[in-house]
Amino acid sequence: MNRSQSIHILVVDDEVINRENIAHVLGRDGYVIEVADNGLEAIARMDKIRFDLVITDLRMAKMDGIELMEVVKDRQPDAEVIIVTGYGTVNSAVDAMQRGAFYYLPKPFEVSRLRELVETALEKTKLRREVAELKRRLHNGQPRTKFIGRNPAILKLKDDIAEVAQLECHVLITGETGTGKELVASTIYELSSRANKRFLPINCGALTEELMLNELFGHEKEAFTGAGKFRKGLLESADGGVVLFDEIGEMPLSMQVKLLRVLQEKKIIRVGGTTEIPIDVRILSATNRDLKKEVEQGRFRRDLYYRINVVPLFIPPLREHKDDIPLLVSHFLAKFSLMNKMEKMISPEAMELLAGYDYPGNVRELENIIERSLAMCSESEIKAHHLPADLGMGRKTSVSGPSGEETFQSLEEHEVEYILSILKKVDGNKSRAARIIGIDRVSLWRKLKRYDGKGFDVAAYL
Repeated sequence: MNRSQSIHILVVDDEVINRENIAHVLGRDGYVIEVADNGLEAIARMDKIRFDLVITDLRMAKMDGIELMEVVKDRQPDAEVIIVTGYGTVNSAVDAMQRGAFYYLPKPFEVSRLRELVETALEKTKLRREVAELKRRLHNGQPRTKFIGRNPAILKLKDDIAEVAQLECHVLITGETGTGKELVASTIYELSSRANKRFLPINCGALTEELMLNELFGHEKEAFTGAGKFRKGLLESADGGVVLFDEIGEMPLSMQVKLLRVLQEKKIIRVGGTTEIPIDVRILSATNRDLKKEVEQGRFRRDLYYRINVVPLFIPPLREHKDDIPLLVSHFLAKFSLMNKMEKMISPEAMELLAGYDYPGNVRELENIIERSLAMCSESEIKAHHLPADLGMGRKTSVSGPSGEETFQSLEEHEVEYILSILKKVDGNKSRAARIIGIDRVSLWRKLKRYDGKGFDVAAYL
């Protein structure tokens, strides 16, 4: 807990020497200390000050420590209570703990033990207040997430995000390209107790293995040619915060070994160094790949998969919650109208086209369509002819096979079709296509390379 937050501790003891000794020790540690020589005086101070911790003697005149603790729990329920006494018995200790005491500390005690208990109790107070603040924000109508949608699957995802944000476990976010995996990760971060620290997204598909090693772990001075001074790595710089490994399925196997070691030991070693540096980061991972299949095919480490997949969150593709399309369209219209300082509506015909399309590029594709349509529209209303010409062609995901049975496109076929349509529109400009799709140029090239190896007709763009 940050001492600059003016942490208030109330020390209650009818023995002056004991009271002043505790106050002196904790006052030197930077806490704001108030003292009282009995329970009634302590209650009077509680009427004026919000305390983070109360340290009270058990046996006192007028009101004993157990009775005072019950008043504390009633008036300032998020404050912890440590009971100190020279009359320690097993029964009284059990009774105190059952009634809500944080700890029962018999006299005499070592100063180091007192300091340790105070630190731990204050961390518990801090966590309780953070959870209470989160609940207050939710109950006051502030959205749980920035995720837009009212479909039952999306509502459940929102609840899962809000719940997992309060935990410290690793999370694996899966979903197709454009479904909003980074948005889910950033929302988990913003609702977590680490929100006052750094959120660091790292695109594993955009870095070579050598560059990734240096970026993640940093390097010591003269670790290699050109390393004139030491440099902190991204993991070290995000200490205390949240790191998102986006497109983790693209991470080379050798780097997967190093990441696994970080997760197990919570330490790093800079390139060219020998000293282990402890780090405290929460790891979130995201991928559009089926990592189980990647594990089976030897492209992803099984042990790392189980480490990062403590809590899985799946984002459904937009075609599975099309009832959210009107809500998303309204959201994007408001967003871009505010940016462009001009409010525009959408015609029923245009909305029908948007609602019928299958969106291989998911929510990101819908957002790009709305942005482009607004740029093309000089009227007050977006009409069907302002939308991309091929929008109506992508309304069906299935066709009849030779036997008359309905056959369906695979997810890869959807993605290839979408990527090739964008590349065609921008005359093969991969940098521009990557910006429109919402990924970086290296990731686009990797996708094309992978599809080329599977027989898709993408060779012209490699």
